[in-house]
Amino acid sequence: MNPITIFANKMLGLDNTEIPRTQLNAISEILSKYNFNTNTTDLKKLLKVLKKKHLVDLICIATKSGSVVASTANGNGLKEAIIGTAMFNYIKSEIPKSETVLIKSDDWYMLMPYKNKVFIVRAPASLSTIEFHALAKEVEDKLSKGKSF
Repeated sequence: MNPITIFANKMLGLDNTEIPRTQLNAISEILSKYNFNTNTTDLKKLLKVLKKKHLVDLICIATKSGSVVASTANGNGLKEAIIGTAMFNYIKSEIPKSETVLIKSDDWYMLMPYKNKVFIVRAPASLSTIEFHALAKEVEDKLSKGKSF
């Protein structure tokens, strides 16, 4: 990165790398009171547990071509998958180095590719990139172990 870009990022507040400790402590305290059993062979149950664990409204997993792998969207999984993958593919074509897309409307709409799939999440608050990767990794670990879903 050139010095002007670094300076502009600092001036515009784009380099926000500090960890929100008070928020993390509050969330940790709340989540410590609950037991999230992700040891299941049912993908639907796993996604429902992950919805509660990560405090999100919807999780949809799609292939990069738009086919639904799994969804908690109650019949709207195909719609979510097509819209999410189309949007991610368009953004990826315009901004090739994009990794995660976060869109704020009424709620947060988040898109992230992970191992040849696109993870689509809707939530009242945005997930950190690390938390988004953790959610995706947890699902992928179950899928890659050959669990019979």
